Amino acid sequence: MTMLEIIFIDRSPSKLLKLTDLRYRSFARLWTNNGEAMTVEMPGPIDELLSKCQGIVLDIGPGSGEILPRFNNSKIVTMYGAEPAAPLHPGLIRNAKKAGFGDKYIPLLCGGEPESLIPALHKSGILGQSGTGGAGESGVFDEICCVRVLCGVPHPKETIKGLYGLLKPGGRMVICEHVVNPWRTKGRFAARLSQFVFSVLGWSFFLGGCEMQRNTEQYLREAGEWSEFKLEYVGAKDAVPFVVGELRKKSA
Repeated sequence: MTMLEIIFIDRSPSKLLKLTDLRYRSFARLWTNNGEAMTVEMPGPIDELLSKCQGIVLDIGPGSGEILPRFNNSKIVTMYGAEPAAPLHPGLIRNAKKAGFGDKYIPLLCGGEPESLIPALHKSGILGQSGTGGAGESGVFDEICCVRVLCGVPHPKETIKGLYGLLKPGGRMVICEHVVNPWRTKGRFAARLSQFVFSVLGWSFFLGGCEMQRNTEQYLREAGEWSEFKLEYVGAKDAVPFVVGELRKKSA
């Protein structure tokens, strides 16, 4: 539908060659029409984990803000929402106000990968201009939330390591991500095979760069030193299993 809109309504077929913009625009259409329904029931204990967020929070890939009511805004000093899809920002700002955040919510037009996120954080003023603050081990965020977003970030290993660097020592990372099926241990071979088939049929292309077969748990373990690493599988035998939980960065 997005491709047809570009050709027959915008009359700008050259836009089809801008694959990143096409991906974001297509995903924005999908999320605008289905995001609220897809957020009614969330896997595992994610609601409880989000309700405990406090201090200065970074939310990666908030979409149009459907999960914002799950936070307790009275505990949050400032929340930064890094969302690369510009068409989703009006809804994000509207839902942030509706959830009672007011001026405490700062939307950022960027992704979670360091080359996009760090400049946006510098521009917002939370990082110093030296290029080291926040990008190093000291960190600036009390909490970082990744809810159904790490499946679609470019260079997931580097992105997760960059997020680890932005977290304060002792800071918490909240995770709710669908991952590769753990068919050798807790999962099923049939579900793992389904993931492969869906991927071949174009899952990533049609769902905004989402990858079904990422070993996100391993990437998180390798990102740095954690004092707590509590992740549980939800729907381990399904074609779209999740890991849900919280990680705490080792204190200095």
